[in-house]
Amino acid sequence: MTALLVVAKDGALKGLKTGAMLLKIVLPVYILVVLVKYSPILPFLVDLFAPAMALLNMPGEAAAPIIAGILSDEYGCIAAMRGFSFDETAVTTIAMVNLCCHSLPVESAINGRIGFAVWRIVLFRFCLAALVGLAASRLGGVLL
Repeated sequence: MTALLVVAKDGALKGLKTGAMLLKIVLPVYILVVLVKYSPILPFLVDLFAPAMALLNMPGEAAAPIIAGILSDEYGCIAAMRGFSFDETAVTTIAMVNLCCHSLPVESAINGRIGFAVWRIVLFRFCLAALVGLAASRLGGVLL
């Protein structure tokens, strides 16, 4: 019985630590996205990325969670998406793009330390994300 309590205690502590770690990522990204959303920066970003987002059948605002995911991780992308109202196809497309191309600064540093050609991996992941995004945006309207 004591072993079960030890396991439960360890699991609860690890769960709390993981939750705190995720909160440290999600909360600042969400706050930043909300601030950007109501600042003059968002219209600039929307105009800048509107042509690329139009290729994916999404509004220019979709660039915000994609950029957040590329620079941070999937949780940053999710936090950024919460600041906007996207339809199901856009959410799926954003998620698929970020699953292919997330955490680039951290993962590039790791890949560089291992000895991989970082620029090749980054280029591959961007191209893969673009192809997957195109497919998801086209299929999402049919399947959803």
